[in-house]
Amino acid sequence: MKSIYLRKKMLVACRRPVVATLLVIVALFSSCTGLTESPYTFVDPGNYYKSEEELESALNSVYADFRNFASNYKTLMILELVTEHAMPAHASKDGVISFNCWQGVNQATTYNIQIWDSGYEMINRCNVVLGRGDGVNMSDEKRNQIYGQARFFRAYTMFVLLRLYGGLAIPESYTVGLDGLEIPRKTVDETYDFIIQDLEYCIANLPTRSQWGSGSYYKASKGAAQALLGDVYLTRGCMDNNNTVYFQEAKKQLGDVINSGEYELLPDYKSLWYWFVEEASKNTKESLLEVQFGPTQVSSLHCNFGINVTDESLGGKMYHRSAISHKDYLSYQDDDVRKQCFLTEYTITGTDTRRYFEPEYKGFSGKGEGKWPSSAPGNMKFYDRTKSCYETGGSKANLIAIRYSDILLNYAEVENYLNGPTSDAYEKLNKVHQRSLSIPVTPGLSKEEFDDAIYQERTWELVGEGYLYFDELRTDRLGKNVYEYKTYMYENGYFNCQKLQFVPQKTFLWKIPQTSLDSNPAFKRSISCRTFSERSITLANGDLDRMQEITSFPLVRA
Repeated sequence: MKSIYLRKKMLVACRRPVVATLLVIVALFSSCTGLTESPYTFVDPGNYYKSEEELESALNSVYADFRNFASNYKTLMILELVTEHAMPAHASKDGVISFNCWQGVNQATTYNIQIWDSGYEMINRCNVVLGRGDGVNMSDEKRNQIYGQARFFRAYTMFVLLRLYGGLAIPESYTVGLDGLEIPRKTVDETYDFIIQDLEYCIANLPTRSQWGSGSYYKASKGAAQALLGDVYLTRGCMDNNNTVYFQEAKKQLGDVINSGEYELLPDYKSLWYWFVEEASKNTKESLLEVQFGPTQVSSLHCNFGINVTDESLGGKMYHRSAISHKDYLSYQDDDVRKQCFLTEYTITGTDTRRYFEPEYKGFSGKGEGKWPSSAPGNMKFYDRTKSCYETGGSKANLIAIRYSDILLNYAEVENYLNGPTSDAYEKLNKVHQRSLSIPVTPGLSKEEFDDAIYQERTWELVGEGYLYFDELRTDRLGKNVYEYKTYMYENGYFNCQKLQFVPQKTFLWKIPQTSLDSNPAFKRSISCRTFSERSITLANGDLDRMQEITSFPLVRA
């Protein structure tokens, strides 16, 4: 399924947990004998995983690779830019303009290879743990906990890939060579079933957050597995004609998380983010799964979702790849606490010169009195303004991969699907809403209006965190919303906003990289592997009249 290059990369990856030991061995042998053999000649990976510590080292490599997979700025950037929630950067680097107008973004040879390939490297690391652990002398409880963590991250990764690419090839074991990698593709339902089996195992075998204890809050837990399984069932139900059987399962799993008492909303939304409270923002009771960063493992998200400037007051050097859309920023009420989490002004260090965002200049930088250096406000959810960040360029801010507010909003959504806007659904929605706004959501909404209110709340709460593309896809909002947004932005002369090239539909899937298709004969093209144009409306020659009943959005809050 992989290219030869990637297969070799995966083979090396399954051996990486032994690298530290091997380097020690090489040093000892070199000092005594002058041997120059490759370190891989000294230790057979098949004979390495014999102790609990050695298996833990393989699990640590899973966590390390999850950091790379989940917090890769290109993945986050892409999945924001292809919605109506992002403004493209002033530079053409990383294809940000093309993504924003859906031009050439679904080529099997370019943009999406990183997501697919890094996902399968992650799966392989998980399979190393699962494939090597049976031979290790340790208690069954401890082994099951290690397996549960590996299966959680495998399920998380497969769920991402499933929503992007459809049914997956599911490796039964880890990569040990270049032979036997021809793996047939499973159907979407078979892939869902595999993910669900993994998560059910996790729920049965992983400790809760409190059972892990404060020193291990970062570890995959029973609550995180329940939350992810709830999301899986919610998505599966939406994609299967609003299947109520799946919705009932989603409600159960999400309800179990809520009723566990393990999690809660923080009183102040701003305390979730490093910019405001630094280390106190990490691994709080609102976080179910968090990608860890610190002095030795720093994040680049600060840089790439910045405002294209270097100033000591803002921390490390900032680039500008993607930022919140003007539409979304201006949709917040002024008294919404969440609006304070976007960078709209700063004073140049050592001067009295103030820079501030001026939306009337439609994303063009350097215009007006404020001379704002980017197309939109910056997202402070990723920022670290400490002196160490300024000196090193690396942010210590964690990335929250699963957040309790998402669980509450998912629960409200599925309850509305099943029973309409009940008091239970209103309660969950208002917990999130009134954390940041004093006035509750309008009572007496219809089922459709309540669904729209939930989606709007998700936008205000989660924009920039990588959720909204998947939300729009499963709720069938993506095509209509992107079309309205891009039409308005283009017709009103916003910077770097070109004509939309495609209108993505609910059934849209990204193309699988051509290298993987070429190297895996068993991976047959099927109906779920159709081309982009077969599942989207192609706007030939910039024809923007194929979508009907389109209304412009005003750039003011109603």
